[in-house]
Amino acid sequence: MQIKEENNSMENEAKSVSSEDQVNEITEIAEDDSVEIIGSEEDLLSLSKVQLINKLEELLSSDDMLSGAEAVRMIKDAYDKNVKEEYDRKLKLFVQDGSLEEDFEPAIDSLDTKAEKLFKDFNRKKTDQRKQNEKVQQDNLSTKKLIVEELRELLKSEDNFTKAYNKFQALQSKWRATGNVPKQEIHNLKENYNFLVGKFYDMIKISNELRELDRKKNLETKNELCEKADKLVEEPSLKKALDSLRFLQEEWKESNNLSKELSDPLWQRFKAASDKIYERRKEHVAKVKLQLHANLSAKAVLCERMEKLKDENMSSHKLCREAAEKAEGIWQEWQKIGFVPKSDNNNCWKRFKKARHDFQHALDSYYAGQRKEFSQNLQKKVDLCVKAESLQESTDWRNTAETLKKLQAEWKDIGSVAQKDSQPMWNRFRKACDHFFESKNKEVKEKENALLANVQIKDAIVAKLNALEPLSDAKLSIEELKKVQQEWAGAGAVPLREEVRLNNAFGKATDTFLEKVKVDFPEEKNIFRIKYEQMLTHQQGKDQIQKERFALQDKIKKLDAEANQLENNLGFFGKSKKANPILDEYLKKLDDVKQELVNLRAQLKVIPSV
Repeated sequence: MQIKEENNSMENEAKSVSSEDQVNEITEIAEDDSVEIIGSEEDLLSLSKVQLINKLEELLSSDDMLSGAEAVRMIKDAYDKNVKEEYDRKLKLFVQDGSLEEDFEPAIDSLDTKAEKLFKDFNRKKTDQRKQNEKVQQDNLSTKKLIVEELRELLKSEDNFTKAYNKFQALQSKWRATGNVPKQEIHNLKENYNFLVGKFYDMIKISNELRELDRKKNLETKNELCEKADKLVEEPSLKKALDSLRFLQEEWKESNNLSKELSDPLWQRFKAASDKIYERRKEHVAKVKLQLHANLSAKAVLCERMEKLKDENMSSHKLCREAAEKAEGIWQEWQKIGFVPKSDNNNCWKRFKKARHDFQHALDSYYAGQRKEFSQNLQKKVDLCVKAESLQESTDWRNTAETLKKLQAEWKDIGSVAQKDSQPMWNRFRKACDHFFESKNKEVKEKENALLANVQIKDAIVAKLNALEPLSDAKLSIEELKKVQQEWAGAGAVPLREEVRLNNAFGKATDTFLEKVKVDFPEEKNIFRIKYEQMLTHQQGKDQIQKERFALQDKIKKLDAEANQLENNLGFFGKSKKANPILDEYLKKLDDVKQELVNLRAQLKVIPSV
């Protein structure tokens, strides 16, 4: 009877289905619709630094660093290329603005600092996890080797059947609970384990009932796995559900086999839960594919816009800047759009890169011409600097000032130079001009101060002359006036704005004094000659002399005419000697006019010719 039961048991074992084969079937289903989570390397190149950092942070949030190692490598390559492109772009703008390439020092980007820290964190976590996994696997290997040795000892023991079987079950549970071991040890270790398990069954001639107990344990294990798989169907996070399902599949592989009759329903249940999860994955993949095609259409539009940019008007730095800002705007839009289908074979990206390259070539062509123009303008400004520097020590204030003003006007007419040369050239030119004008202003200021000091001196001389009274003799009085005039002449020049006032004041004071002398000494005939001698010392006095001369001449002319008219009128009176009051009046008037003419002609002789 026992032999028959054992044969039935062996028949049932023959009908059992490998748990590993069953899980492989699920794996094949999962791989049919596999989708790259982070996209291709070309896709990553189109992302901004912020987007790449977000993906890196997402990978760092996972507990499994080893599975994300390749993805992180691709992200790092894309980030490094992004940094290099950004560096090259900023360098080109720096040089286009006229600066030297060796002077370029880009500002530290906080994103680069953050990315560097995240990559270091990942590498550290990956290394820690690898070491931890290796340690756990070595610990598991030691544990499983110990289990194999305990099974081997169990075969040698003479314990009673129940005690041996209980220990056997405990060892089986411990084996299943122990995790993975190094790959190179799996095959031999499992063969030894399965061999010893089989020997145990053979050694103790276990009955169908005991085998049924073992199957029951296996049945409980697989039921638990099915329940866990059923719960995963409700898991909101698809990624978490897929990750957890893979762990359940590994556990399914580790669980002992059952007969086909028992295994099939459980497997169908486990597979049904798995299929639902993978169905969700298929739906997600379908949505992703739709989005990928929408992204491809959006990127094609950006390609067209970028291609048109190379034909923009770029005839000035301002227009080039505007075109570059448009290009940067299109690039920013591109980076915000997600991945495209792999079937595109990166054609869209290649088209966009070519359009950017063509635009940059057009931009570079303009700036190459501009650099040539800058060089020519620089030479012109250097020449003007040399001319200005040759004049900066000149003391020919008027002519040099005019020349420098002309040079300044020429400077304004010269076009722009490179930014690095603009301020130094202007500083050099302005320094030479400022040196001359500061020297000129300093001398003018010194002269002005001297002239102002002379104003005070001459005001004092005018006050002195106003207070002067005639002396006891006309000649002495005139000698005293001459002293004052000599003092006046030695006082020096004054500002033009004060010259008229002072000359008028001095002339008036001189007239006043001479009038006093004339009153005191009426017999003196040449009193006013000294007045004209003083007036001849300055242009204003000369102009005044000329006016007085013209006025006297005009007055003499009028009096001559009046005398002639009076003489003509006397002819009407005849030669009568009788008293005639009217005739006497005419005769007296004629005598007065003639006397005035004598006086005026005498005065005219005193007035010098100018």
